[in-house]
Amino acid sequence: MSSTTLGTPSSLSLGAATTVRWTHIAPTLLIVWIISMFDKSNMAIVMNDQSFLAELGLKGEQAKLGWLSSGLFLAYGLCAPIWGLIVQRIGARKTCALSLTLWALTCFWSGLAADYDQLLMSRIVLGAGEAALYPLTLALVANWFALKERGRATSFWWIGTMIGPMLVGLVITGLIVSVGWRWQFHSMGILALILPLPMVWFLVRDTPFQHPGANEAEAELVVQGSLEKNQDAPGLALQTAGSIWKSHRFWLATVAISANAIFFWGWSIWLPTYLRTERQFSFSTSGYLTFVIFGFAVATILIVGYLSDKIFRRAPFAGVGWFLAAGFLMGAALAPSPTVSVILMICALCAQQVGVSCAEMLMHSIVSAQDMGKTQGVRAFVTQIVGALSPVMIGYILQFTGGGFIGAFGVLAAAVVISAGCMIKLSREGF
Repeated sequence: MSSTTLGTPSSLSLGAATTVRWTHIAPTLLIVWIISMFDKSNMAIVMNDQSFLAELGLKGEQAKLGWLSSGLFLAYGLCAPIWGLIVQRIGARKTCALSLTLWALTCFWSGLAADYDQLLMSRIVLGAGEAALYPLTLALVANWFALKERGRATSFWWIGTMIGPMLVGLVITGLIVSVGWRWQFHSMGILALILPLPMVWFLVRDTPFQHPGANEAEAELVVQGSLEKNQDAPGLALQTAGSIWKSHRFWLATVAISANAIFFWGWSIWLPTYLRTERQFSFSTSGYLTFVIFGFAVATILIVGYLSDKIFRRAPFAGVGWFLAAGFLMGAALAPSPTVSVILMICALCAQQVGVSCAEMLMHSIVSAQDMGKTQGVRAFVTQIVGALSPVMIGYILQFTGGGFIGAFGVLAAAVVISAGCMIKLSREGF
């Protein structure tokens, strides 16, 4: 089979190849991530429900509320390397099915919690269950997509990280209003079992060679378009690299994505509270505004994924996006008008998503397919441990400063400035 100088298959091969990677793998990953984000982000809405706060005695306990998310992320980080090894051992498909079953059961547990301690423990186990997502997702993308398709493939599942929180504003708010906060948790457990779990089991295989719907041309397209065969600068850099654990490129990207996690989880978990207490929107309005803000980010990710594959330079886009995110966030905190603040919040999230989505795509130019599962388990460990500090840190800042958000947002802005700084060296190296 002939190939171009860039290591991608010829147009004839492309025409003969099936598209299982786009019709089966990418949509399944999207749904898995949307549901996972429901389960991680719903606490941002739940902790603004007055009946929930009264029933569990959490009114004015911002630090405790912060731990309901931080505990999840700590467990997520601690368990991610273990899941990375499991992906290497049994494959991404079986790992995903096991993970989905575990986290669905914890949603039912959350709905049955009699007190704060039980709810916190259920959230910790939820984090342990969801920790499989990064290693299994990046392993599937590396196994199923040619290098020059991975920007679009990454944007396909990455928009789930925005669609989930976007829909949370509508769905979780509606569920709490109609059936209460406990049945909201039960609904999330049912949803995980009836939608993503069957998709994973029936539509996904670990590689194109194992899938009954993928032909030889599609499998060969992935092989010929792999990172190792790519002749552009990132591919050549990998071919001359030694151990991935000694690669400064891998660690720069990991630090950047980890600092970004401080911004994203601190911002997203406390956004409804900011809108309600600082900008005086009602409970339902703050939930619906969350839908609008995250909705703009979905369009941003899709555009970035398309342009990233065309230009094939990801580090400069990431750096600029993160610098702009810091500026927009501080502008939102200082804006005198609630309307202007919401507009700047939208700009901050869109800019931040330019940064992190490009950095996620960048991993595919730094790590080979065979190393993807184990490296992303370690990356997720670092990222989630660092990001876990953010919700509770913001909670303590708010509790000790009387609820003002300027200082809290200043910390989040500084985090993405660090992320942007990590991109400077990678940009100079042609990534």
